[in-house]
Amino acid sequence: MVKKDIVIIGSSSEIAAEFIKICVKNSENVISISLSSNVSIEGIQHTQINDYLDDYENIRTIIKKLSNPIIIFFNGFLAENRMHQFPTDEEIAQTDEVNFVIPYTLSQKLNTESNNISKYIYISTMAAIKPRYKNYIYGLSKRKLEESVKYINLPSVLIVRYGKVETKMSNEHKNPPFTLSSEKAASILYTSLDSTGTKYASFGLLCLGKIIKILPMQLIRKIKS
Repeated sequence: MVKKDIVIIGSSSEIAAEFIKICVKNSENVISISLSSNVSIEGIQHTQINDYLDDYENIRTIIKKLSNPIIIFFNGFLAENRMHQFPTDEEIAQTDEVNFVIPYTLSQKLNTESNNISKYIYISTMAAIKPRYKNYIYGLSKRKLEESVKYINLPSVLIVRYGKVETKMSNEHKNPPFTLSSEKAASILYTSLDSTGTKYASFGLLCLGKIIKILPMQLIRKIKS
């Protein structure tokens, strides 16, 4: 089996950590890039940066040295989904920047200036299908990303849509059907590396996604309440 060069951007999340473990176990070449210094998994190269956009040249330099790498964006931030609290203006701006601006801008620039990348992978969410009140900004930012990358003319794209994944970001949120552990989410991603288009984490989520697309938002709110 040919070893893959896999560049993970936003590697401090629980899903990314579990995914890296799987890659190392399967002897993939993993390059980790994040704002955090707390990525210390043996067998990978890790680079800590101060800002994804300001440090773009550092990221590009790392990627240019690789042969046909796969770039995976794990960037994610969720400040909503609280019972009695609206997100602040600062949280709204951060949600949009982390979930949309950073992965989109990096993808656009890398695609223009680095011709060796074989695939771009984005971690998305069921909320991107039809954002609802409790996660509107989060879902909208992920939806913008999904739609926007279609127009960059990337060589190959995979979008992985999860439902709820049990992480620190989703702590204290209710567990809806098809909730996944970080380990399971990472395993699904790894087995999907050769796929393209939109991949749902399970057949159940795929069916749910089709239902959400056709149901009026008013009915979705009634079902959720």
